[in-house]
Amino acid sequence: MRTTLLSLFILCSLTACKTSNDQRIRSESSTIREVVKADVNTSSDPSKNQSVLSSVALHDNDSEVRKFAVEKLSLQSTLSSVALHDEDSEVRKMAVKKISSQSTLSSVALHDKDSEVRKLAVEKLSIQSTLSSVALHDNDIEVRKLAVKKLSLQSTLSSVALHDEDSGVRKLAVEKLSIQSSLSSVALHDEDCGVRKLAVEKLTIQSTLSSVALHDKDSEIRKLALQRLN
Repeated sequence: MRTTLLSLFILCSLTACKTSNDQRIRSESSTIREVVKADVNTSSDPSKNQSVLSSVALHDNDSEVRKFAVEKLSLQSTLSSVALHDEDSEVRKMAVKKISSQSTLSSVALHDKDSEVRKLAVEKLSIQSTLSSVALHDNDIEVRKLAVKKLSLQSTLSSVALHDEDSGVRKLAVEKLSIQSSLSSVALHDEDCGVRKLAVEKLTIQSTLSSVALHDKDSEIRKLALQRLN
C-alpha cells in the first residue's frame, strides 16, 4: 500500500512538472514572438527588421517562432537557407512559398525528404533538367505527376511513358508525347488499356495501327486502331 501511494505521488509530480514545463515553453514562445513583433513594428529601418527576422528564422529553437519570422521575411538568401536546412517541414514549406531562386527550388525539389515540400518546389520550378530528374526518379507518384505536367522535353516524356511504374504518370506523359516511335511502343506493349488507348489516339504509323487492330486484347482499342487506318 505504501509503495503504491509513493508511486502515485511520483507519477503526479512528474505530470505536474511536464505540464508546468509545457506551459513555460508556450509562454516563452509567445514572449519571443511579441518581442520580435515589437522590434519589427517599432523600427524605421527595413534592413534592421529583416536582420532581426533572419536571425530568428535561422536560429530560434521553437518552430512556431521561426514560422512567424518566415511569414514576415523577404530576404531571399535567408528564405533559401530556411527552405534547405530547417528541420521542420512546415517551416520549410513556408519558406519555399516565398522563394524565387530557381537553384534553391531545384535543390529542394530533388533532395527534400518531405514529399509535400518537394511538390511546392516543383510547382514553382521551370528548369527542365530538374523537372526531368524529378519526373524520372522521385519516389512519390504525385510529385512525379506534377513534374511531368510541367515538362516539355520529349526525351524525358518518352522515358516516363515507357518505364514509369504508375499508369497515371504514364498517361500524363503520353498526353504530351509526340515521338511516334515511343507512342508505337506504348500502344503495343503497355499493360494498361487506358494508356494504350491514349497512345493509339496519337499514332500515325500505319504498321503499328495494323498490329494493334489485329492483336490488342481490348476490343475498343482494336476498333480505334481500325478507324485510324488509312
